[in-house]
Amino acid sequence: MGAMQYAQHLISGPRLPFTAAYFGSITLTLVFAIKLQNTILTLFSAIVQLVALVWYLVSYFPMGGTGLRFAARFGTNRLSAWMSG
Repeated sequence: MGAMQYAQHLISGPRLPFTAAYFGSITLTLVFAIKLQNTILTLFSAIVQLVALVWYLVSYFPMGGTGLRFAARFGTNRLSAWMSG
């Protein structure tokens, strides 16, 4: 797969949300870090960037999306149980 095929793949229908989230978060991270020099917003956008990257990587594994949703649901349940006491 060459560079042009990969670029077309990234802007195809199923991949467009990832592409927008990932490259948008990269842009926001740079703006928040360099122009605004705001640590909290930089950290937030960097976390969004990492989540988008994990989403992209997991989407290539068989049953990756289902496993990621299961892990997120399990983690949320554990966190809510821990916080409720």
